[in-house]
This record gives sequence, C-alpha cells and structure tokens, in this order.
Amino acid sequence: MPETYLEKLKRLSAWEAEPALSEDDLNAILGQAALADINGLEPSHEEWTPTYDINAAAAAAWLAKAARVSSLVEVDPPGSGIVTSKVFDNCRKMALIFAGKGTRSARIRNTYT
Repeated sequence: MPETYLEKLKRLSAWEAEPALSEDDLNAILGQAALADINGLEPSHEEWTPTYDINAAAAAAWLAKAARVSSLVEVDPPGSGIVTSKVFDNCRKMALIFAGKGTRSARIRNTYT
C-alpha cells in the first residue's frame, strides 16, 4: 500500500521526536502545502485529487519545531548535555534542507474511501 502524504510528512519531520508535532499540526501544515492536482484542479474544487508540495510541508514542519524551542538556550534536563539551542539550530537546518529541494508533488490514490 502506498504511503500517504500524512505518513510521509510524519517520517520526514520526525514528528514524535521532541519538540513533537501533533497530527492536527501536520494536517494544518499539509493544508498550507496543497497544490493543483495533475488535472489542474485547485484544492477548493470538489473533484481535486489531494496533491501537496511535500518538501514545503516538511520545511514548514521543521520550522514549527524550531519555533517551539526558539526561546530555550539551556541544558535540558540539567546534566543531560542536551543544549536546547542546538535543537533549535538543528530544526532550522532540517527546514533549510527541505526548502532547498523545491516543489515536487506526487499523486497518491486514497484507497480508504
């Protein structure tokens, strides 16, 4: 069975790793990355086939994760050696990686209807 856009975004964004994202977060991010489908139909059209810029969605997910830790610059938890400012930097680097990949889309057929 082919991977859904949501499943792919979960994988690309390490969604459960701290700072974690919820499925609602990811669905909202996908909504912002919606594209016209292979037939030129816009997302608002009733016959639109779900099509997304998955790289833009992944970049947005990593930026959302960066925003969640942007004000943290301490070792968390104390003594762990995890410097939260490094988490921020890493999230931003991941966002740049996906932003640099440009627009790519793929059609995924929904087999659950």
